[in-house]
Amino acid sequence: MAIPLALWRPFQRTLASQSPFRISVLSGQRLKVGSNGPKSSIACRGEHTPPLQQGSHLLCRVGFPPQLVQARRSFSVLRRSSRLEEGPIMEKVCLNEAARVVEVEWSEGGVSMFPYVWLRDNCQCQQCFNPDSRARLFLMADLDVNLSPVTADVYAAGTMLTVDWPDGHHSQYDWSWLKGRCFSTQALEKRGRDWQRKTKLWGSELAHDLPKADFPTLLTDDRALYDFLFRLDSVGLVLVQNVPCEIGQLQRLANRVAFLRHTNYGKEFVVKSKPNPSNVAYTSAKLGLHTDLPQYNYAPGVQMLHCIEQCKGEGGDNHLVDGFNVAYQLKEENPEAFRLLTTLKVNFQDEGIDFHRFYLRERRPIISLDDKGNVENINYNDQVRDSILDLPTDQVQALYGALKAYNTIMYRPKNCVRHKMAAGEMIAFNNTRTLHGRLAYSQTGGTRHLQGGYLDWDEIYSRMRVLKTDLGIQD
Repeated sequence: MAIPLALWRPFQRTLASQSPFRISVLSGQRLKVGSNGPKSSIACRGEHTPPLQQGSHLLCRVGFPPQLVQARRSFSVLRRSSRLEEGPIMEKVCLNEAARVVEVEWSEGGVSMFPYVWLRDNCQCQQCFNPDSRARLFLMADLDVNLSPVTADVYAAGTMLTVDWPDGHHSQYDWSWLKGRCFSTQALEKRGRDWQRKTKLWGSELAHDLPKADFPTLLTDDRALYDFLFRLDSVGLVLVQNVPCEIGQLQRLANRVAFLRHTNYGKEFVVKSKPNPSNVAYTSAKLGLHTDLPQYNYAPGVQMLHCIEQCKGEGGDNHLVDGFNVAYQLKEENPEAFRLLTTLKVNFQDEGIDFHRFYLRERRPIISLDDKGNVENINYNDQVRDSILDLPTDQVQALYGALKAYNTIMYRPKNCVRHKMAAGEMIAFNNTRTLHGRLAYSQTGGTRHLQGGYLDWDEIYSRMRVLKTDLGIQD
């Protein structure tokens, strides 16, 4: 039957309240009720007839209750002429019971497949999902993993997918939401690239082109802050300039990102030679190349060192090395040493009193890999490497040989950036990648005062995503 558009809305509300049948509207497409039983009345079945002439009424379609629906492949079709907004639309929707997926055919070409169980699990209605907290309310305990939809349709000019379930539940999914969660090979590869660090390896040549940032600009310019964090992620080292020579500047920068990471040394720590030090960094002695706090189960992601006062004369220079670059060189030159450092766990331990009394210990490989075999973290620190080694004796000599090989490569001049910080400079570096050390210095040359603090990568990546969204930054 044909219903004038002006009468459609009240008719739809009345029918919905008084009838077990469901009415849906498709513009410009004649839908045929066939003789093959109830299923013919809930889907077009791909049998296209000429579109209605201009001025014709919209046609309505009556759907039968779930218990009458046969499980077979079916299509719902929408003409592009009813498009209301820009972007691709869903032209056809198909229930594929054999594969247990809803197939969506897009106006721009291509077909996306969305598993039944995934659609039900991710229903976006307010009964199943809280839009304010963006949290799922529909729990695994409530999910029937073998559930099949009764119908799947498109409406709102092809921008909305609706799915009805046997228990009467009705789900709706926006086209852009579905596009962003597509299971196609192309979509999976694209999202996979988003998870990969855009790593730029470096050696001593970086000394002539250190990534730099201006401190006052970082405090006021969101794009400058994003670029700073991006370089910190990709290069692992940024020199921040024009920092006031006063305590508290780390906190100001950290507040622009998230917050300073609290450790056993407090929220910030003072790097200055002092009596009865709780850390060898609080002396004037040489510090070997290392990453900080491998004795933590979750080591800090980024370290910031702000130079408030620098000693005069020789010494006090910082050495900086790309631990990823060194690891890949080791893999090329000595595959067995690389294998040992990625598989054998080394003990790290630190005990003492600072912000509070602490006793930290952890076991971890020197080089950690991701699931694709790429170097992901470096955990190297001679100062807190424990004398306890939880290995059988026949592996000890080989481990030491591997440690020596890695250490030798990191000290090669071609791999090391040497920089003596001036007062008013701050270096920020990836603590899970960039090894840092210091030359010994004489206290007769004056005071050397650095303020240190940490950030975590979770908070940095979160801030980057927020900035990327707010600023409309495209990859």
